[in-house]
Amino acid sequence: MNTVRYYSDLINTLTGDYDGDKVECIWQPEIVEAFCNADPKFADEPAGLMASFKRENETVAHFLKRVPEKMPQQDRMHEYQSILMAPLLNNFVVGMYSMMHDNSMYVRGYDHPDTIRLAYM
Repeated sequence: MNTVRYYSDLINTLTGDYDGDKVECIWQPEIVEAFCNADPKFADEPAGLMASFKRENETVAHFLKRVPEKMPQQDRMHEYQSILMAPLLNNFVVGMYSMMHDNSMYVRGYDHPDTIRLAYM
């Protein structure tokens, strides 16, 4: 349960993927009282963002039809592993996009369309 939501009188910076990342909370009145939230438009993803991704969705029902129980166990195991372990094949991609985003901020600026697009990737 996210208990931070109950504290309306603090500024928190919750980022990351919850794999051990840290949270910074500020409740000093001189800072918190002057704080105002950013315009919600900054949370809108850029137009055409999804065109940057290759979508390969497969339902469980389709997978079970494609990989029936009568299939040899070794082949079924290979199919299970190819789905379950696929994210490990390209684990460098997250760091690569993070670095490209950092470089774009430095070279082009925070408000450049490429920088904003990379932030969402």
